[in-house]
Amino acid sequence: MSDALLSAIDGDAAGRLMRHLEPDDALEAGILTPMAGTRVVRLFSLEEAERFLVVHDGSATDHGNMRATVNYVDPARLSQWIAEKFGDTELASALDELIATRKAYGFLVPDFKALLAERIGQCEELLATVSDGQA
Repeated sequence: MSDALLSAIDGDAAGRLMRHLEPDDALEAGILTPMAGTRVVRLFSLEEAERFLVVHDGSATDHGNMRATVNYVDPARLSQWIAEKFGDTELASALDELIATRKAYGFLVPDFKALLAERIGQCEELLATVSDGQA
């Protein structure tokens, strides 16, 4: 992954990327819990996807930890969802680059989370500037 992660976007793109999707366009993910199974979660925005991705400190794999959970979303489906539902092919391509490294899911999550947070930060900054200019 390059040092300059994502290029700048315009205000229209920021508004499109920060919207909440309709139920039919939600991304399904899951919270995996040992001995309890998987609970399906639906994600409706980039912000929800970023918050859903949890960087674990290792406690999820501690022996005997029956309350440990792993928030899982299929990396390829996440990338496809971002490209198709939000139209952010650059962010999707950056995620695809990470997926191509074939790292284990837990090692992908911090980088995925960072990319999503970067794009969300760009959007929030642009939208704040636009709303300040209209006030």
